[in-house]
Amino acid sequence: MKARAVEGLDPSEALRPAAARIVTVRLAELHGFADAALRPDASRAQHDMRIAAKRLRYLLEIFEPCLGEEARAARDAARRLQGVLGDLHDCDLMLPKLAAIESAEVLLRGRRERLFSEFAELWRAEAAKGTWSALGIALRS
Repeated sequence: MKARAVEGLDPSEALRPAAARIVTVRLAELHGFADAALRPDASRAQHDMRIAAKRLRYLLEIFEPCLGEEARAARDAARRLQGVLGDLHDCDLMLPKLAAIESAEVLLRGRRERLFSEFAELWRAEAAKGTWSALGIALRS
């Protein structure tokens, strides 16, 4: 998945406004995958969302000192999303290889279902807590 371009960056611009512009684009990128990724069979969208979470997380790790407490909460949420979506992707990669071993395939499908539920619950919980919207507000201030 190719990252969305960040328009209008100027190397002479102050750090906080530039960081806010970059993080805003990455946050929108993450949200752009949510509807599709919340379908249990949407492995491609889930993988793309993992990549988007990773990009957002790494930026927040760098820019957290100038973006504040909301950036820390969003960074932690992005880290958890990246982890569970990575585990989900691992299941997707292994399932075709285990198709001939029914007992292993059944176990792995069960694990994938549990991981998907964990992902969906995590996404909804962070949205309900206002993690993403608080970050968006902080970026605009």
